[in-house]
Amino acid sequence: MEDQDARSDVLRLLPQVERAAEQPMPGGANEDELADLERRLEVPLPVELAEWLRICKGEAICAGGVFEALPDQEHLDIAATGALNPRWRELGWLPVAGDGCGNYYVLINYYLLINSGDLLGKVAFVDTISDPNIVEYIAGGDLWTFLSSLLMRG
Repeated sequence: MEDQDARSDVLRLLPQVERAAEQPMPGGANEDELADLERRLEVPLPVELAEWLRICKGEAICAGGVFEALPDQEHLDIAATGALNPRWRELGWLPVAGDGCGNYYVLINYYLLINSGDLLGKVAFVDTISDPNIVEYIAGGDLWTFLSSLLMRG
């Protein structure tokens, strides 16, 4: 699936995802919120992650939620979730969603040379019980393809 097609699917599917009646769509993060997230992460956000967060700053949808730019719900906060697994910073992994069972989907970030090659820019599933520092499998060839697949599963 091409990046633009996946992005279009995400925009179409996001309003349709089942959410609690009292939970309206949160909207996107503003530039100050993105800057705050970068400050807390101490790394620049990948372009595609910043684009996604401008559309949806994060919310408790799908099995384990899509993670957010704001620290108001620590269990959904990208920086707080990443801090639970300090090695992820070294690996250049940014948590983007949970599976509802304590495992995570991480975006393999661009800024570290260790991640150059085949995994760069992909979203990987990490089984925290098996080994929180090993990619279990690739869940998406890029962030938009992963999000499209996640939202389709609802």
